[in-house]
Formats: sequence, C-alpha cells, structure tokens
Amino acid sequence: MFPQTSPRSTVTYFTSTSTPSPEQNAQPRLFAEDPFRARFGADHRLPRGLREEARGMEWSLFAATYAPMPELRISRLESARMRGGEYRFTAELTRTSKTAQPHAETREITAAGPVSACTHLLADAGRHVEILSFHQSELYEATVTFLHVGHQTHHRRRAWAMGFGASPEASAAAALSSGAQLIYG
Repeated sequence: MFPQTSPRSTVTYFTSTSTPSPEQNAQPRLFAEDPFRARFGADHRLPRGLREEARGMEWSLFAATYAPMPELRISRLESARMRGGEYRFTAELTRTSKTAQPHAETREITAAGPVSACTHLLADAGRHVEILSFHQSELYEATVTFLHVGHQTHHRRRAWAMGFGASPEASAAAALSSGAQLIYG
C-alpha cells in the first residue's frame, strides 16, 4: 500500500499563503525565463528577443528549435591573410538529405571576414541570409553565436538561430547554417 500523507501537510505545502524559499523558486523561475541561462549558469543569457521567444522551453526543445541539423552545413572554415585586409577562406560545405548520401565539397572564397565568407557561400548555394542581429560570446572553452536572421524575398521569413564552435569563426558558421535551415527549411 501507499503511505498516507497528512491532509494538513498537503494543504500547507500548496496553499498560496505559504512562501517558498528562494532555493525552491530559483531553478523553475530561471528555467522558465531563459533556457540557456538555466543550462549554462547565471553568467550566460540569451539576447532579449530570443529570450522572450524561448521562455519556458526545456533545453532539448530549445536546441532542436534554434540549432536544427542543417541540410547545408558550413564546416572546417580556414583562412589565409591576403593583401588589402582580405582573407582567402576555405570551407567544407556538406549537403545532407533524407534520400541521398551526404555530399561534401570544398569551396574557396575571398572575403573581409568569416561571417562575410559564410553568408556569400550560403548565397552561392541559393540560401541568401541577412543578419539582423549578431550576438557572440565565449562559453567555457568554446564559442556560442546567436543570430537573428531573415531574408526579404523568401516570404519575409525571420528566425533566431544558435551555433556552437571551437572558435568564433566555427560558431558563426554553425549559426549561419542553422539560420539558413530555419528560413529555407
């Protein structure tokens, strides 16, 4: 049989007149406000617009929503400095689909920086992505990038995206790849 509980203790615990201790309230409230902060600690917060949109999400749902597995992924982004402040970037673009084996190709592009290189590589592949808001920070020994992206001619879609990487460049490439997936599907 199940142990009996006293009705008084149940009523006392659930009444609105009892005030929970800060320890009882801290995790649920934190979780409801910012899933990234709940996962990685008080020093890490989502950008305001994303925080409002993701309020109440569990981490697994948050990660699946804002960092989906892209059909076109930019990885292994490397650069070599050239004259005039430009860089030659080499990147691997991997296309995946449900009906075919993944296909990877190496591409080169000259650009002023890694974000510019990634947006041009995506545009060359037919996935034009405009960055509306850019947030990047260190997260332990890695980097996380949050982007609010959109494209005016593709149904005026806008989306928040997240990317993790070992470097700021890899993190931005992952976030842009996720953002393109969220816009183009």
